[in-house]
Amino acid sequence: MNSTARARTARRLGRALVGLGTVAGFALVAPGTALAIPPGCTQTGSNFVCTAGIPAGQVLDGTSANNIITITGGPVNGTVNGLGGNDTITVTGVAGVSGPNGAPGANGTAGTPAGTAGGNGGVGTGGGVAVGGTGIIDGGLGTDSITVTGGAGGNGGNGGAGGTGLGSGAGGAGGNGGVGGVGGAGNAGLIHGGAGNDTVNTTGGKGGNGGLGALGGNGGLTAGGAGAGGIGGAAGVGGVGNSGTVNGGTADAGLDTVTATGGAGGSGAAGGVGGCGSGGGAGGVGGAGGAGGIGNSGTINGGAGVDTLKANGGSGGAGGVGGKGGNGISATQPGGAGGVGGAGGSGGVGNSGAVNGDLGADVITVTGGNGGNGGAGGNGGTGCNGPGGAGGLGGAAGAGGLGNTGTVEAGTTVVNGNSGSVGPNGVAGVNNGGVCSC
Repeated sequence: MNSTARARTARRLGRALVGLGTVAGFALVAPGTALAIPPGCTQTGSNFVCTAGIPAGQVLDGTSANNIITITGGPVNGTVNGLGGNDTITVTGVAGVSGPNGAPGANGTAGTPAGTAGGNGGVGTGGGVAVGGTGIIDGGLGTDSITVTGGAGGNGGNGGAGGTGLGSGAGGAGGNGGVGGVGGAGNAGLIHGGAGNDTVNTTGGKGGNGGLGALGGNGGLTAGGAGAGGIGGAAGVGGVGNSGTVNGGTADAGLDTVTATGGAGGSGAAGGVGGCGSGGGAGGVGGAGGAGGIGNSGTINGGAGVDTLKANGGSGGAGGVGGKGGNGISATQPGGAGGVGGAGGSGGVGNSGAVNGDLGADVITVTGGNGGNGGAGGNGGTGCNGPGGAGGLGGAAGAGGLGNTGTVEAGTTVVNGNSGSVGPNGVAGVNNGGVCSC
């Protein structure tokens, strides 16, 4: 047979195979042709990088090799299949956006001698969930490592400074700091470890920090009272580690390790310093620390095998420091009182859902998060041949979280979290004997 005849025969055979595939209900794919992957994903061998999450209805299939799959930029609302191999799958939720800063207050004028208050800082937005309610991650065969982390909450914006008074005009109060955003949940969908000795970690995002309280405006030089410092912004709560379902493997005899951890609460912000004036302005109160997130409020199933299951509450955030009181700047005028320190955030509950060991002699531990420390009280302002301001009280300690308020199997180790420490009190201001300064 010559080359032309062989080519005609090959073309006829190819058409026949395509027709056979159409009748039988399957499609033939040429060797080396990649399967379609979701938008925003790129593949290099067995490595996959997705920068727009996995939208609902989309499926990302790995290869039969040891896949490395990294997903950012949006939640997994579709499906991720590791298939064969010892896979590493990492998903990180989108971080929240910081709130805008408050505008400064206007200074006093001849017509309106009092300064105006500064604007309050804006609220930070919440962090994004890593695996959404419709999302599925299946590690498949092999010794897989699956790590999902909710996005951190955005920080609160800082307050704007109070305007300065003119003449006998009072200074404006400093703007309050904005509240930090809530951390995003780690998993709100379904995670299967699959067959093999798998490790699954699902963690809530950290709460955003509060925004700073702003400086109070100084009073006018002719008996103008001073503005108080702005209140420090409260911090955001940590995200829930798991509010969906995590399965180590229903019929899997592997030694799985599943850990759900609540996100840490953010830190409360410092209160603003009081302005100087005929009587110093009071320091701003420190912002409260954010509560730690719940470790597990959904369901964790160990499956067959001797599994290690843990649910840990997040740590409470520290309270913000109280602002210093402003100084007196005219004769016999007292200093302002220091601000009270912010309370520490409470620790998160370890488990408020269900932790099931299923078959096998499993090791289950549920632990409450530790409470945050209270912020220090602000120091009192200096008096101008007058009494110094009182020091602010330290902030209250955050309570430790309970280990369990849900359902766990008999033999589970339950550990409650420890309380934080009370913040130290501020130091009282002094009478400087008539040397007036701001």
